[in-house]
Amino acid sequence: MPHILLVDDDPDILDIIRLDLEDDPAIAVDISGTAAKAIEKTQGRRYDVIITDWRMPGMTGIDLVRKLRKDGCTSLIILYSGYNMSTDIRTALDCGADHYLHRGGDPEKEFAEIHRLINTVGKKTI
Repeated sequence: MPHILLVDDDPDILDIIRLDLEDDPAIAVDISGTAAKAIEKTQGRRYDVIITDWRMPGMTGIDLVRKLRKDGCTSLIILYSGYNMSTDIRTALDCGADHYLHRGGDPEKEFAEIHRLINTVGKKTI
C-alpha cells in the first residue's frame, strides 16, 4: 500500500487532493500544512510519495525537497504547483524533485497523472 504525504498551506487544496487519493483504498494519506511539519513527519516514517506545493510561507516546497534529499529521503517527490515557468520546472528537478506537475488545468487529468505516478511506485514496492 503506497503511503503518501501531501504538503500544502491551503487546507482546501489539501482536502481536495486527499479526498481524491483516498478514493483508492490501497492508498494511505497523511497531510501537512507546512514544510517544517512535513519534515517532522518524515523523520518518524517513510513515505513512498511526497506531493508538495512550491509557494508556502516559511519554507518553500523547493526548500523542503532540498532538505529531504540532503537527509537521504528516497521517496518519489512530486512538486504540484500553480506556477509553470520553464525555469521553475528546471529548478524543481535540479533540486531533487522527481516530477513537476502544473496545477490549474484540468483537475481530472492532473489527478490521473498523480495516480499514474503513485502506481509506478506501488509496482516497485510490491
